[in-house]
Amino acid sequence: MGVRVRVGIKYRDRYVVTAALLNSGYETSEPEIHIPLALARRLGFSLEGLRSERYSVVGTEVTTYVLGYVQVRVEAGDRVTDWVRARAVMVPGEYEVLLSDSLIEALNIQIVKPRQGVWKFVDEEKQRLSVEPMYWME
Repeated sequence: MGVRVRVGIKYRDRYVVTAALLNSGYETSEPEIHIPLALARRLGFSLEGLRSERYSVVGTEVTTYVLGYVQVRVEAGDRVTDWVRARAVMVPGEYEVLLSDSLIEALNIQIVKPRQGVWKFVDEEKQRLSVEPMYWME
C-alpha cells in the first residue's frame, strides 16, 4: 500500500493540495519533492531549458529535471505543519508526488506501518492512516 499524506505545495502565487507518497528510499541531502509534469504545469513552472541530472534508482539511472524550489506542508485535517522549503524535481513518466527521506524528516513524519499505510508525527502518539493516492496525468 505505501504511506501517503496530504500536502500543500506552494510555488510563487499558486497553491495545490494533493496526496504524496513517502519514499524513504528516495535519499537526498536536502528536502526534495518529485512533482509530476501535469502538476508542475498547474503550479506554473517554466518547463523551458530545465537543467537535468542523472539519478540512480533500483539498479538503473533516470533523467531528472530540476524545477526549482517550492514550499511544502502536511495538511492532516486536525493539524497543519509549518512550511518547509524543498527542491522540486520532475522525472518524465512518474505521475505521483514523492517525498524524499530528507523532506519526510523535515516535516516531522514517522512511518509506523508501511504496508498498512500507518504514520504519525514524531511529537505525538496519534497514529494516522494514509490518504488515497492522486495521480497527475495529462
